Amino acid sequence: MPTDRTALSRQTPRLPFFLLLLCSGLTLAGGGGPPSTTLGSRISHADATMTALTTDESGAPVVAWVELSPTQGRPYGHLHAARWTGGSWAPLGGILNENPLHNAWQLSAVRGPDGQPWLGWAEDAGTAHVDSYLISRWDGAHWSNPSTYAVRRNLSDAGKSRAFTVTNANIPYLTWTNIYFPGAYANVVQPFTWLGNVWEEHAPPLNHTIHSAAFFPAAARGPDGTLYTAWLEGDVAHSDVYIDQQSDEGKWLPLGGATNVRPHTYTFAPQLAVGEHGPVVAWLEDVGGVDNLFVKRWTGRAWISLGSSLNLQSSHLAERPNLALDDQGQPLVAWVEGGVGRPRQAYAKRWDGRRWTLLGGRALNLDPRHDASSASVTVDKAGNAVVAWCERAAGGRNVVVKRFAP
Repeated sequence: MPTDRTALSRQTPRLPFFLLLLCSGLTLAGGGGPPSTTLGSRISHADATMTALTTDESGAPVVAWVELSPTQGRPYGHLHAARWTGGSWAPLGGILNENPLHNAWQLSAVRGPDGQPWLGWAEDAGTAHVDSYLISRWDGAHWSNPSTYAVRRNLSDAGKSRAFTVTNANIPYLTWTNIYFPGAYANVVQPFTWLGNVWEEHAPPLNHTIHSAAFFPAAARGPDGTLYTAWLEGDVAHSDVYIDQQSDEGKWLPLGGATNVRPHTYTFAPQLAVGEHGPVVAWLEDVGGVDNLFVKRWTGRAWISLGSSLNLQSSHLAERPNLALDDQGQPLVAWVEGGVGRPRQAYAKRWDGRRWTLLGGRALNLDPRHDASSASVTVDKAGNAVVAWCERAAGGRNVVVKRFAP
């Protein structure tokens, strides 16, 4: 799996400071963007490292995050979740790790067909590669035992990438990067189906050719229950973004060719979502040595670009986008972006069918001098965009959540 080129310096530069005007929790948006409301105050209890957003059966936002909690003399990455009640964040359980002395990471959130949130994450002991990939469902009162859907592989395999979604039958579907497929040149992307008590590995893999490496998958369920998988194929410096759709007979069928703007170049971090207008994919792609964020939609015949690069600054690297669709199937994307020696800024944009709107009209950071990371996005019952990210302040990285009117 490629390393993340978007790691930036954490040094805080001497930048001009401007105040964000607050009035009864409302941030006055600049640049004509929709007004925002900051949901609650401090959410995390310790230094936060990542976020994931979804909604519950009522359409209320649910945020999950990992924070570095000191335990037995050292910090462990502990997973937490909370639901917005309309006035505050109500915790959904305590520490969600299978083992509190392990680190949670690679966090993602999915809303099941019954409206209940699911979480997926990797967990390790901090002394080797990832030991397990875990999935848990909220039933309205409790999280399911994360060991139920656990995938445990040997250490050399376990550190590879994976993604999950939930089928219309309300069971998880997993797509996994496997380095041990017979006859393969390198990694393959392989579907895993839950059979009720065990995961079944499907063959052949999704690679267009097993003579190329495949990695970094994404997964999504369409409104009719159809499953989709995206992945990268090639090598670290020269790869393409592909998407397949599962047929009624269970076969995986390619949706067009590679979505890249420039074929066989550096690509990273694909995200996939499917709505009434079909699949939408977002990914990072090298443009002159800078990671740029792009989005395309499948028309039924071809992939079409939704605008050009979403980057705010041509010289700043975009990092780890997160993608969601509204009730009309229009995409929203959240990400962070920054330059060397500058704090990263969190951004979110919404596609209105013709163009992208920058939510808030500018960077979302509470303080532009503070570094942001791990932005995520969802849409609540009222159609509001909800964006979460981690932002460094004097007391460490806190989880910040903002809501934007349609």
